[in-house]
Amino acid sequence: MEILTFTIPPLPTFITGGNATFRKGEQHFQRIFHIFDLIYVVKGKIYMKEAGEKYEVKEGQYIILAPGLKHGGYERCEEEAIYYWIHFTLPNDYELKKKHDFDWSNVIIKESTLVEAPEYKLHIPRYAAFRNKERGIQAIQSILELNDSSDPAEKMRQQLLFGDLMIQLQKDAVELPTSAQNVTDEVVRYIKRNYLIEGFTVKEMAQELLYHPDYITRSMKKVIGMTPIQFLNHYRLSMAKSKIIRGNHDLDTVARECGFSDVSYFSRIFKKKEGMTPGQYRRMSRTYEKEPKM
Repeated sequence: MEILTFTIPPLPTFITGGNATFRKGEQHFQRIFHIFDLIYVVKGKIYMKEAGEKYEVKEGQYIILAPGLKHGGYERCEEEAIYYWIHFTLPNDYELKKKHDFDWSNVIIKESTLVEAPEYKLHIPRYAAFRNKERGIQAIQSILELNDSSDPAEKMRQQLLFGDLMIQLQKDAVELPTSAQNVTDEVVRYIKRNYLIEGFTVKEMAQELLYHPDYITRSMKKVIGMTPIQFLNHYRLSMAKSKIIRGNHDLDTVARECGFSDVSYFSRIFKKKEGMTPGQYRRMSRTYEKEPKM
């Protein structure tokens, strides 16, 4: 089955949901729906067919049925089947892609700036299992418990909980080897300790940490979606932004104190990341601080 791919923000919209039971000998009816239908099986097995493809959705598994494709049961339940169902929509366009290997580097499309929101592309399998069944059930129950609430704040929180569920499905889909996570954690700590080193190179860092440079790069792209140099610049820029906002140093000093030996290079990657020059960033942040807080 394909992967459901879509861009956030905005997040998917929860419509409604509930729990249901198919008794032995029953099956899902046939229909073409105009919204997404997520089915998670708590007990038993449900036989579903979508656009001619057959799926046995077993205990602990889910299936996301897409709009416009005919779906329904193709075989009666052999025993009682208990399941949760959730109807939702996507505010943006989506794609149904063939299953492929991906990691967090495929998810992060654009980082946030001072004036623009970040952009991510989720890649959620439409037929899979929760890696942690208890956590998955709890997430769905937390959403459905708010169905009968008349409190507008609780109904808004229900949307946030559904967004959390979608993100959890994405996290489940990106299987990170423990070794890759450990290497990334080690490299991140190293960079935070040594980001001021002039002429920082991945090769020298790899020699100190006793890893091959290519292995470090592959691990970091899987886990955080960035190469070592991208993370180095990301961390240096975060330090620079803090100094620009809180201090009165000239940009040459800020660049040097954050590990950039070339102020032109600093200004160039700062503008690429933030959508404005360091000087414009300083003026905008100070203008914001002077505005009356309502």
